Amino acid sequence: MGYAIIVFSSSTAASRLKRLASKAGINSAGVVQTPKSVSKNGCSYALKCPTSVLSVLKSLADEYGLNYTNIYRELISPDGTKSYELY
Repeated sequence: MGYAIIVFSSSTAASRLKRLASKAGINSAGVVQTPKSVSKNGCSYALKCPTSVLSVLKSLADEYGLNYTNIYRELISPDGTKSYELY
């Protein structure tokens, strides 16, 4: 199973999607600070989730007008280094 991050410009939007996900029975998502390697201004938040629930979370964000800036797939190298690519 892989992970994705949905990047938001505020912690409020990321937290709101996390609450909506919990109400929908998805408890595997968490709010994190956006990794520096993908953060344009260094001050944004993301919802990290398994890729298996990404489509549901995108639908919830769209339904409730929660605008995200990008979605990235988290890649982990054999030595444990994380990198991100646009989903």
